[in-house]
Amino acid sequence: MEYNLNFITLAVLLIVLILLYIILVLNKKLSELNKQINNESRYKKFVESISVPIFYKENNGTITYTNPSFDIAFGINRIKTIQTISKLLKKPLEQLELNYDNDIQKRAIIFSSSIYDKKSDTDGKIGIIFDINTFKKDIVSLLTWKQRYSLATEGPEYGLWDWNILEGGFYFSSQWKKIMGYDVDDKPHSLNSWLSLVDTRDMAKVNEALNRHISGLDKIFNVEHRIRLSGGLKWVNVRGKALFDHEDKAARMVGLMEDVSERKIVEAKLSKSQRLFASFIDNLPGIAFIKDEQSRYIYLNRYYENLIGFKEWKNKTPSELFDEKTAKQILENDKKAFFQGQKTHKESIANEEGSYKDFETYKFPVSDENGEKLLCGFGIELLPVKPQETKSIEI
Repeated sequence: MEYNLNFITLAVLLIVLILLYIILVLNKKLSELNKQINNESRYKKFVESISVPIFYKENNGTITYTNPSFDIAFGINRIKTIQTISKLLKKPLEQLELNYDNDIQKRAIIFSSSIYDKKSDTDGKIGIIFDINTFKKDIVSLLTWKQRYSLATEGPEYGLWDWNILEGGFYFSSQWKKIMGYDVDDKPHSLNSWLSLVDTRDMAKVNEALNRHISGLDKIFNVEHRIRLSGGLKWVNVRGKALFDHEDKAARMVGLMEDVSERKIVEAKLSKSQRLFASFIDNLPGIAFIKDEQSRYIYLNRYYENLIGFKEWKNKTPSELFDEKTAKQILENDKKAFFQGQKTHKESIANEEGSYKDFETYKFPVSDENGEKLLCGFGIELLPVKPQETKSIEI
């Protein structure tokens, strides 16, 4: 009896050990299967995210998978395309005509490669389809961008700069160095290579613009400033845009620099001419004005301002500045000048005290740089003519 009990105990232990072994093996197999499923899931997500047509062909020649880009590209011709390429793929590269969606025929290239299982046996083929026309467009686009880059980096006008914000490195093109007064063999390599030459009067403006862009407040960095060189001052325009990482921190910034000294000289001369002209108009012994198409005043000379008592006039119409009679007369003459080409007019304008003064006005339409029509004009006061005194002749 005791012998039988020990035998049963050993048998039970043996069964338990066998069950434990089976559980361990199953657990390992399940873990491997789960890992395989996860890998396949990740692989499928990756393939489905690619924007070119991809397919899988089994050893028997049957295509059992196409990615979404394949389905979109061939649309109503999907089945026909699958049947066509099922008969091919004897070579790793094939060229043929395929009917894309909406029966658009295109020349295509198919790249295919065998895939293998764990035993190194062939487990089908995976293929990728490229539209040759798209290839050509991409090549043309790349060549265009290459030309633009060459023009930007070596052109006579713009100097390229590239700032690696995270690592602190800088690249400056040869034209940038020329603009900034560096020799060809010089190797400026830091932010200070630029900022150290900024005129002190412009330093605060440059720093503020740079910080606003890097912090994301301004979409584009654009600033004009003076630089101090051995030959004197020079004006430059600096533009750039930062690239931000996943944490919205500026990681890199690329931009162009342009020498705008000549433009600044022209602007200064033009500004001086404008000031002289404005001074001339302000000192005319008569009224001068500019209006928009709605007869709103956008400029009055000093004589006109004095006439109406220096009241607020900007963007106001004659109806808002004068009595009904005066406003009606001015508005009618504005229409005649705008639409009928009548230039000379007689107008009575009330001054601050309410007394009327008669003017002969000359009005003519012009267009600004944006094509907006404006009405310009000036007027001279008509003084009353004194009757000539007659002398009696004694006979």
